[in-house]
Amino acid sequence: MDIWNAAENFNLSSMETYQDSQGLEYSASSSVSIEQFDKLVSSFMGYKPDTGAKLKTLLKEDPDMPMGLCMKGYLAKMMGIKGLHQRALAVVETLTGNEFNNLGHRESLHIKALEAWCMGDLEKTVNIWEEILLHYPHDSIALRLAYFNHFYSGDGRRMRDSLLRVLPFWDPAHPHYGYVLGLYSFALEECGEFELAERYGREASTINPEDAWSVHAVAHVMESQERHQEGIDWITSLEQHWSKVNNFRFHLHWHQCLFHLERGEHEPVLDIHDRLLVSDLDSDFYLDLCNAASLLWRLELHGIDIGERWQVLLEAAKRRIEDRDLVFASLHYLMVLVAAGDHQSVNRMMDKFRQWGDSGDTQGQIMHRVGMTLANALIDIRQGSPDQAFQSLIGTRYEVDLIGGSIAQRDLFNMMLLDAAGQACRHLSMRALGAERITLRPYSRWAWLQYGQALQHTQDRARAREAFEQASRLYPDFYN
Repeated sequence: MDIWNAAENFNLSSMETYQDSQGLEYSASSSVSIEQFDKLVSSFMGYKPDTGAKLKTLLKEDPDMPMGLCMKGYLAKMMGIKGLHQRALAVVETLTGNEFNNLGHRESLHIKALEAWCMGDLEKTVNIWEEILLHYPHDSIALRLAYFNHFYSGDGRRMRDSLLRVLPFWDPAHPHYGYVLGLYSFALEECGEFELAERYGREASTINPEDAWSVHAVAHVMESQERHQEGIDWITSLEQHWSKVNNFRFHLHWHQCLFHLERGEHEPVLDIHDRLLVSDLDSDFYLDLCNAASLLWRLELHGIDIGERWQVLLEAAKRRIEDRDLVFASLHYLMVLVAAGDHQSVNRMMDKFRQWGDSGDTQGQIMHRVGMTLANALIDIRQGSPDQAFQSLIGTRYEVDLIGGSIAQRDLFNMMLLDAAGQACRHLSMRALGAERITLRPYSRWAWLQYGQALQHTQDRARAREAFEQASRLYPDFYN
């Protein structure tokens, strides 16, 4: 049974209302469905690779269960694939039929949320999930999905506050308590509250070492604080646990690469990319492409020859040209197309971006406001027009947050801006941007080298020499 193509002949007359261990009510054919649904949600919260299989089992045994069908739509939407978006729409059409009119309050709200998500109204979607949490603070699905969409609007405060509103109602004995702490930890990091973020992240990973998100949250703290070797040690020490999750595990390897890259350890980065990051591109998990594309672009900014690696990503990126769920992800697909030199595919994708920008849906508005400018900057960088790229990037630098993703992920656009300033011979701007970066990242050898080059171009030889000396002192064993 394919969960995306399951037969949908509904019989709700046999449905009864059951409660789970937290008092949440479900319409289902038997109490067994509630037990199966609880296992499904646990897998979903933990990024487990058997999430789809658990949903398949549930729908096979109880094909009419409204929340089971709703999860089918939710998981389809989270994939960000055009074809699965159509499947989610089909689920909405089913769930909004007359036979589903007499469902419980929470179930009805979930259906409305899925419908709004499919219509592209993310503000309405998130507001419905937050309404669910007002009434049902233990609804893990609403909590995680609201969080996911806050993340892809680049709003760390909303992520944090969404958790703050429900945390007092969560007992440490709840089986998902560790997952909730991990979510809270990362939200704190995105708000710059590093000490608290690390404390809760470590607590969460102690409760459940297999929770890749909590390990990931602490890694973000260490990246923000430039604790490079400590970050490598943290990730690798827990790998035996978090490596059991789905393709999200490759994002933790991506973080490992960022630490190695800052230390000048390029060979481990290339090895991790080749051996792990691109090992499952056929799964079409959007983050795999984002990981690989952003890492390759960073490597090139560091002056590393990556050979033909862009070509390895090309077919996977071409499969995503039609997608229009996440501006963040689509910009990374475009990175691959422009870097691989596939001009025909670039033109196709830019046409899709323009249509998306005119659509009026939430992500379309972001595409119109920020995404198109960033897309043009990517093209200008690769086509040898750094001044145009600089103007685009400098004009949008304080709006890039709107595309979502983490601060660490979006930092690539800051690096592009600094590099474009240098390539365009805008030496005063490069000096100013370099000064910003060394202040924020005093242990970044790349930042000090960029700053030193800008100072050299502005004839400030004494400060340039100091900058280059500072760069040489950072991890000299790996650069000599």
